[in-house]
Amino acid sequence: MKAKIIVRGLFLFAGGAVLGALIVTRMSPLQRTEAAGPVAAATGGVDLVALRADVDRLKEAVPSQSHAMTDVGYQYANLWFAGEKQNWPLATFYLNETRSHIRWTIRIRPVRKDLAGNPVDLKGIFDPIENGVMTSLKEAIEKKDRGQFVTSYKQMLEACYACHKASDKPFLRPMIPLTESQSIINRDPNARWPE
Repeated sequence: MKAKIIVRGLFLFAGGAVLGALIVTRMSPLQRTEAAGPVAAATGGVDLVALRADVDRLKEAVPSQSHAMTDVGYQYANLWFAGEKQNWPLATFYLNETRSHIRWTIRIRPVRKDLAGNPVDLKGIFDPIENGVMTSLKEAIEKKDRGQFVTSYKQMLEACYACHKASDKPFLRPMIPLTESQSIINRDPNARWPE
């Protein structure tokens, strides 16, 4: 008799486990999260400790803003020499890279503090530059207008310096580059490859 009760209990337990597994596999992820309880439902089933560790690790992996600005300077200097050689497709490339790297810089640290501790909204400074002088520079490149290119390039340098001053870094004075950086890119639009 005891053996029958034990066997019946095992069959009921196994049947319940199979039925439970079928129900869970048929549930949507949201239903499973809600069934797991209020904490899992509140976090969407996310392991908050692991998520926090991932965020901390990613914060440490992000380069400094000065690193990103070095990239901006490299792209913008190359833009000058591409325009000087009147290689307009290459100038377009370097203008787009400059814009992209400035945006990257802003994503790294969208708000800086000046020396007095006041916030300096970099996106708020860059938006009018992007929609103003950068647009003028883009138009000069599209029109292949060397004179407008030079004027707009210089205006962009002034706008960059205004941002540096707003961030209490007036010692970062951009200028028209005097020499090309060592690059493997040939800026001559008529060059043949390989040379």
